[in-house]
Amino acid sequence: MPHLSNLLKKLPMFQESRMVATGYGMWINWNGELNPAVVQTLQDYGGLQVEVDRDQALWFFFSSDVFLAAARLNVWAKFNTLQLYAQIVPAKLLFSPKREISFSLDPTLTAQSIIVPDTCQIWIHPKCRGDGNGLPGLTFKPEESRSGLAPVEWVSLIVDPRLPYQSTLGWYGVIKPLGNTMEKNFLEGWRNYSGEIKKLFERVNIKFLVQDSYLVFHLENLQMLRQWTREHLALVDELKATDRDLYWPAVVAVTNKRGVNFTPDLPKRMGLDWNQLVPDFPHMSFRSGYLLGRAFEVHDVNFSLDANSVDDWCKVTMAVDHSEESGMLPIRTSKHLTAGNHDHCFYCGMRSHTSPQCPTRSLTKLTPKVWSELASLGFEEFNKGFETIEATLGAKDPEGLQKIQASKSYDGVLLNAVYGVNEISQLRMMQHMWLCRGKDFAKGLEEVVPRDENPVWSTLSCMLAGDLLVADKELANLAIRAPRDARPRMLAGFVAMERGDDHKAMMMWKEAEILSTTMMKQAYCVFLQARLLEYTSQFQKASELYSRVLRMCPTMHDAQYRKSVCQVKIGFAEQAMASLISLVKETPHYFNRVLIDPEMERGHIQVLSALYHPWIEAENQVEKAVDELGRLKKEVHEWFDEGSPFFVKSMKRIDRMTAASDVKNYVSFMIILQGCKGLAKDLERYITKETATLKNRFQDQRERLRYIREEAAWFPFPRALVEFNKNYNLCAANISWALKTHFQVADIFKKAQIVADTEEKRLEKLEKRLKFLKVVRDSTLFMLIMSRTFFWIEVVFMCIIVVALPLTMFYGEQSGMEWATGLLFKEKWSIQKQLILGFSIFAIVLSCFRTALVFDKVREKYFNKARGLA
Repeated sequence: MPHLSNLLKKLPMFQESRMVATGYGMWINWNGELNPAVVQTLQDYGGLQVEVDRDQALWFFFSSDVFLAAARLNVWAKFNTLQLYAQIVPAKLLFSPKREISFSLDPTLTAQSIIVPDTCQIWIHPKCRGDGNGLPGLTFKPEESRSGLAPVEWVSLIVDPRLPYQSTLGWYGVIKPLGNTMEKNFLEGWRNYSGEIKKLFERVNIKFLVQDSYLVFHLENLQMLRQWTREHLALVDELKATDRDLYWPAVVAVTNKRGVNFTPDLPKRMGLDWNQLVPDFPHMSFRSGYLLGRAFEVHDVNFSLDANSVDDWCKVTMAVDHSEESGMLPIRTSKHLTAGNHDHCFYCGMRSHTSPQCPTRSLTKLTPKVWSELASLGFEEFNKGFETIEATLGAKDPEGLQKIQASKSYDGVLLNAVYGVNEISQLRMMQHMWLCRGKDFAKGLEEVVPRDENPVWSTLSCMLAGDLLVADKELANLAIRAPRDARPRMLAGFVAMERGDDHKAMMMWKEAEILSTTMMKQAYCVFLQARLLEYTSQFQKASELYSRVLRMCPTMHDAQYRKSVCQVKIGFAEQAMASLISLVKETPHYFNRVLIDPEMERGHIQVLSALYHPWIEAENQVEKAVDELGRLKKEVHEWFDEGSPFFVKSMKRIDRMTAASDVKNYVSFMIILQGCKGLAKDLERYITKETATLKNRFQDQRERLRYIREEAAWFPFPRALVEFNKNYNLCAANISWALKTHFQVADIFKKAQIVADTEEKRLEKLEKRLKFLKVVRDSTLFMLIMSRTFFWIEVVFMCIIVVALPLTMFYGEQSGMEWATGLLFKEKWSIQKQLILGFSIFAIVLSCFRTALVFDKVREKYFNKARGLA
């Protein structure tokens, strides 16, 4: 349970107060982690955080803006979960001679404690209630006493969420050069220096006037005061260090704008002795100086030895040993992109034209590559491109704008990117939706079918030509003829929007949502409805529909982006930054998208300031990543040969990342950072995979070598295997080395790859040689088997001839056969020779046939016997 006394005990105690400021104290309590939006809101409305603890904090406000801050928190809590209890009480801020800060409260309030409620509750002390009665939109509801709180008549704050509750804080500043205005050096020096000051004003969008030798400027809010003070001090230091010719000493004073008008005679009405001011350092009241925050130090001025009021003058410098509290990206957008006499265009968000006049209506193709092209541009190209676009828009030259759009240079890329910020709400996206058949928003857009002959296409051409009435009638007929087709309803919504019939447009897109066949197209139709609500300034309803789009199609990140834009338009730019930064981290291209979005002009300064920290963080990481990239490049060279496919692929990635390192662009930074991490993982993964592959490859080669050895061992002529055995032994030695070695060292891994390729060629050579050896071996064995078979057949046949021929002669003679006694005796030797020849030929044929039948079986029998298997 938070106890106020715990906070007060942590404050410094001092006997004497140098200054006392009467104002309002705010004691806030929360559960869990405090939402950063609360702190940011209190700071923007002039809150000074005096002390903070784990679940409570004590703030001080110099003015009644405390009620506006409380109202803003109350409105924000209506749309966001916020467990917060805040209490506004009368208080005094005490400053010691050593600039220590303490807090003074009514003793009856110091012993309070509270149980934090589940909702946001803001209670106000009865002595403060009167100061908030005159503020529009604020009412007070009496509350019953609660345990732990002081026994006073507390009231709770009730606010009207329709009002903006803008802070009344604001300042006017004056820069006055030192020296004689009649001297030549003064004229030249001040002209150069004022030129640099004016560039600073243009960069941070500060309004200024030039009067004689004065520069009078307007700082609209506290964040702008912080930004300008920091940028001014940095500019002075930079000019002194790098280019003294552009520097000229000047005194600077900033005063609260209450009771003062932004006119050229402001320096005279500030009641300040300019001759007493120290040059270069901004002079302002102690009140304003302390509101700048802890990144700045407040110093006494030399013409006031003792300051008794927080409204007295002081000078401000950057805090020593303190990094910048915040920064701002150096982007200067074109005013004509964000300013104009019209409302924001439905299609592109600009105010220089109406929706029926939007240049994007004539575009037919989506341009997803434009964001990659934009990522190749640095801030300098951004600003030059905006200058070109500004000059063209200022000259009201439509043809010039078309030339820029068709250009491939940086200004053309920038303009096409501006047109592509809200591409999903444009007619070209609708045409693409008609043709795509995918289900996922990101990948589904690539699944398209050819254009058909549906009459809706001719109606679209009619609309693009400006014949809205004719198009409306044709669409009504198409809806009757094709009651289940969503396309006429989609187009009818755009026609009704351009004609100013927002109600009909909403109805048409709702019907199209029902008739759409895929979830992606349904989500697209809901997105159009949300965009229409945003277009008609119904931001809360639009945000709810955008949330519905995300539920239907989580990959449609445009809906999340538009939700943030709606918050910026409402005035909650600081609160929108958390969501935007999260989106940027997930999809880096949104960083550039935020910078160039013409509908972000209300929170432009806050956006540039909020994106400064991710930018600086990425820039610092890139410096390390570039070194890591060099190490990875060296490692790739160490592990792989130049002809390796992985080497070629990796070097292309490294070259692409090296080129991106020269571009001052957040997306390029992310390409390097993510690319380095990806390459390191791929390198490790590939080496691990290739190591396992090499091991398997060497094991396979060992098995092949073993087979070669077994087959070559049967070769009958060992003296012919000298060269064969030499290659075999060398191959066996290399494979044995590889199988016993770990490939976790680059040189060994690289050597193993070479050995694997070399031994593969050697094995192929041995296998080719083995084929010849097997032919000789099998031929020799075949001849031996056939010769043995022939021998025994020939022996049998010879026996038959030797025995059968005499027996035939004997029995023929006994039986009185003349052919036996005459022919056989006369031709005995001739017949015997013919029989021997015939039987020999028959034996050869029979032995060949038999050998062919039993060769494989006999060969395996001999081999198995030799191996000891049989």
